[in-house]
Amino acid sequence: MRGEEMAVLSGFTNQISEADYWKAQETVIVGVSGGLDSIVLLDLLVHLPQEMKPAIHVAHVNHQLRPESDEEEAFVRKLCADYEVPCSVHTWNRSLQPDTGMEQAAREVRYAFFEKVAKKFNSSAILTAHHKDDQVETVLMRFVRGNSLDELTGIRQKRYSGGLTYIRPLLSFSKENLRDYALEKKLHWYEDETNQSDDYTRNRFRHTVLPLLREENAAVDEHIVSFAEEMSDVLSLLSPIIEEKLSQTMLLSEKEILIDRSAFLELDPILQKRVLEQAVKKWSANEAFLMKRIHSELLLKWLKTSSPNSSLDLPNNLVAVREYNTCRITYKKERCSDESKCRKDRQQFELSPDQWLRLPSNEMIGLLTREKYESIVDKEAAGILYLDLQADQLPLKIRHRKSGDRMTLKGMQGTRKIKDIFIDQKVPLKTRDKVWVVTDKTEEILWLIGHKESALSLDPITDTISYVLVYKDD
Repeated sequence: MRGEEMAVLSGFTNQISEADYWKAQETVIVGVSGGLDSIVLLDLLVHLPQEMKPAIHVAHVNHQLRPESDEEEAFVRKLCADYEVPCSVHTWNRSLQPDTGMEQAAREVRYAFFEKVAKKFNSSAILTAHHKDDQVETVLMRFVRGNSLDELTGIRQKRYSGGLTYIRPLLSFSKENLRDYALEKKLHWYEDETNQSDDYTRNRFRHTVLPLLREENAAVDEHIVSFAEEMSDVLSLLSPIIEEKLSQTMLLSEKEILIDRSAFLELDPILQKRVLEQAVKKWSANEAFLMKRIHSELLLKWLKTSSPNSSLDLPNNLVAVREYNTCRITYKKERCSDESKCRKDRQQFELSPDQWLRLPSNEMIGLLTREKYESIVDKEAAGILYLDLQADQLPLKIRHRKSGDRMTLKGMQGTRKIKDIFIDQKVPLKTRDKVWVVTDKTEEILWLIGHKESALSLDPITDTISYVLVYKDD
């Protein structure tokens, strides 16, 4: 084994051993695009010692954004076959791609698919190939944008969300380390030409800003990484104090943040800002929302000086409202500037017997008679519900949740709020409105897809099954 190859594999192995990210043979989902970073991550995982190697399951998203997309998908599939690891692939339907904000939309599609694969294969760990150069760029961009102190800690090695752990095991390795490893091992990968375009902020920092800083100080990357680590240590010490003050002055619910204005303004001014930023971060349904210093300072000034019954508009469709001594931060009521989009968001679909329906999120759902289902050779699906339906219950309806939705659950009396089910299962706020709800014609909820079946669902060996509801997420 040659120099860089041995150094990277040894460093990676030591890190995995010390970090205790997973137990041997525990299933982990690995995001693999076909680019250098993810190919190296996959190769390193495959070559871990047997006693610490996880059960690897690759997740690949074909974004359909470049002519090479299909070729890259085929390459990843073949690579997985060569490594003898399973691979799940999702193709992003072009009709669902936005005209603007493509980079963020693509990221959301990737992570939503990773989460689906994790759930399907009973995994709680998702691995991505972020490395040290990504960390340096991220911290520097956030600093220039004026983000809060918490965001200057950069990309976390481990992040917990919705019952899943996101792990970035390559953060201690530079891009150069990974490239040298790949070259020595003669690995193949695809280069994304969009990485060369200065139309993207990250690329401008990578190609222009960082080279200038490195000319001033060759060790600037290490200094930026050390700064982020030290910032993280300091904020960790402050965290218990912030949480205590937050619980004393604010109440976070699904719909809003309630602030006791008098109690909040009694806090030390330094703590006020941190408590406010932490509250919005914990509560916001949009995990990409980073409160900039200018916004937190504006909100603080408004809390101190505003008159009763006033309001303040904030980014990400948020609004702060003061009602005498109580202040609320909540989402603005939706107003449709794009009526076609709003109609799409409110869509409800009908599903008749022996019909397949493609949903806007590219999933498929079918309602099959028992005889039709039993005749199908390929029964692989993300979810199956067995039912005994009568004519007056058809057609079924497919929609997203509504306020006040309740459903009956097996083994319990009465009904349960959908909101409470999501809270119990720690479903992130940002994904709750994307979950599909199946009801019968009378609006009785039969299935909260991916989460709960109603008391009307039957065991597969039951003789009274008349229909089978089949859900496919790819």
